[in-house]
Formats: sequence, C-alpha cells, structure tokens
Amino acid sequence: MPVARPAVTRKQTALSDHRQTFDELCAWIDAHLDQPIGWQELMAQSGLDHQTLNALFFKFLSTTPMAWIRKRRGLGQATALPRPAPVHRLLRTAA
Repeated sequence: MPVARPAVTRKQTALSDHRQTFDELCAWIDAHLDQPIGWQELMAQSGLDHQTLNALFFKFLSTTPMAWIRKRRGLGQATALPRPAPVHRLLRTAA
C-alpha cells in the first residue's frame, strides 16, 4: 500500500527557493532596527514583492514582517532598560 504524501504546491517550493534571500533580509533588518523600516525598504532590500515577503515571514516565522520587526525592536529595548524590582521587595518596603 503506497504511503500518502502531502502535496507540495508550486508556491511552497518557490518560497523555499527564497530562503537565502529571507535570511539575508532578516540580518539586514537586525542591523537597521534603529532606522525606520517599512514595506518599501523591505521590498527594495530583498527584491521581493509585498505578497512574497508576507508569505515568507508566515512560512518561516509564523508572523508578519512588521510584527517581527516590532518584536525585534522590543527585545533590544528590554535588554537596555533596567528591570523592575521584584514584587516581594516592593511589598516589604510598603509594609
């Protein structure tokens, strides 16, 4: 009895062909988080269109490009900001 394999669509194959471009774009984004990054910058840097970029981010990161950029910026800010005092320390000083 033959084993059923999931069908691979042309679009899925085409997206996999862009893996290196995607990885290079992600590295470029990380290097430019301190600058404004919009769709025009992403398309110019990658040479890909809006739909392909969206599809790549969903395929490889399960998110949108803009959400990923916001998350990456948030991670950088979180490490630069001092951490809040633990709750148990706040309760002791208030008592």
